[in-house]
Amino acid sequence: MEKKILVRFGELTLKSDRSRRRFLSRLINNIQDALNNGKLNYKIENLWSRLLIEVDDIPRAVDILRRVFGIHSIAVVYEYYYDGFRDLIQKGVELYKDRVLGKTFAVRARRVGIHNFTSMDIARELGAELYKYSRGVDLKNPEVVVKLEVRYDRVFYYDILVNAYGGLPIGTQGVAVALVSGGFDSAIAAWYTLKRGAIVHYIFCNLDGEGYKMDVINVVKVLADNWSYGYKPKLYIIDFTKVVDEIKKTRMDYWNVILKRMMYRAAENFAKKLKAETIITGESLGQVSSQTLTNLMISQEVVSIPINRPLFGFDKEEIMNVARDIGTYDYSAKVQEYCAIIPKRPILRASRKVVESEEKKIDFSVLEKALANVEVIDLRSYELKPADEYGVNELIDGYRVIDIRDKSTFDKWHVPGAENIPAAELKENPEKYLDRDDRVILYCEKGVLARQLAHELRRLGYKNVYYFIYGLPKLRKICESIAKK
Repeated sequence: MEKKILVRFGELTLKSDRSRRRFLSRLINNIQDALNNGKLNYKIENLWSRLLIEVDDIPRAVDILRRVFGIHSIAVVYEYYYDGFRDLIQKGVELYKDRVLGKTFAVRARRVGIHNFTSMDIARELGAELYKYSRGVDLKNPEVVVKLEVRYDRVFYYDILVNAYGGLPIGTQGVAVALVSGGFDSAIAAWYTLKRGAIVHYIFCNLDGEGYKMDVINVVKVLADNWSYGYKPKLYIIDFTKVVDEIKKTRMDYWNVILKRMMYRAAENFAKKLKAETIITGESLGQVSSQTLTNLMISQEVVSIPINRPLFGFDKEEIMNVARDIGTYDYSAKVQEYCAIIPKRPILRASRKVVESEEKKIDFSVLEKALANVEVIDLRSYELKPADEYGVNELIDGYRVIDIRDKSTFDKWHVPGAENIPAAELKENPEKYLDRDDRVILYCEKGVLARQLAHELRRLGYKNVYYFIYGLPKLRKICESIAKK
């Protein structure tokens, strides 16, 4: 007898025949995408209430299929075309007699089609035959469950049964855009949206440069590669640094609400372009100051599209448990979720009148320019860059810290004790400023220019030059933390 995979559905079976055909067609398409992505050879047979899959690597296929939404469970089965009732029973005895040896057991039989025997007949007769090998029958808490399905002229004897994640096939519930930050919450909110059958694309408002961007890509790529079968998810990266500068013109205690409103506006812009019908966020009621009921209400008034919050009633531990389960935890744990403008005493019950008055100070053309210069990443085809051995995410004692921005920006704020050597001067005449053995950390506004210069100096023989992979806002946080110690 040949081993195959029997795919079992959940709420899909509750749909009307018309809807079920549509959902099943989409599920088969998503399964094909998943198995093709895993480079497996397979054949799929549609049994209406089951899918039967013949595949060359069953363990790998099971691991992949359990992550295809719309599948309730996966059974690895022995398929057998039986010749009469006695033949059916005898094959069951051959398969299970060693499994029940010295153990309690129960037989669970299911039957589809017209036969001259019932499911109870199968359970009774197979149970009687296996009893002699066992320690007895226990219908409530058996050590071994003998499970089989008879479907017309063939029988499927279960070898193993693996639970999947259920939900609905992706692509059956329209399109959503998810605002993501790389932390635990937004990724899990997007995952729950995928589970309910929506196509999800991602919007990332980058507040902190190249390093932060790469951290976020690592997180959402887990969702794209392991959970988003049936379509090609995209990540839209918006440089929000100049938008943040505009927000700083407003009242400090309102920064949290105004930043949220700007991000909602950005998300709605792409939702309209992608014909998405909702914005998904990872907001949980009361978790931070911008997520009070009043502030959420005031924030979402700037968009006409519905905002859905799958984690609204979750606490942090629940969210982190899901992150561990689905594979985003380790990546999100490395992301220091960052807000470029954290007021010391943020408003908890924002006034609509005050918000609207403060936003008049903002030049909204800055947001328009940011939206016109968006980086788009096809997540499934994107190749992650290996960690840059020259990048650091902290300040190291004993290293020279060099700010490579121009003097005017250096004078506004810089790392205490840092030197100011503009990038062009350092690149043109490095021997003037550096000894070959100097241990150096370069930093700039976003980490991009510092990375380029560090690589150039390494190429020229300065073997101890490193760069800070994030931008200034995170450096400020590090310096504040050091100052408190």
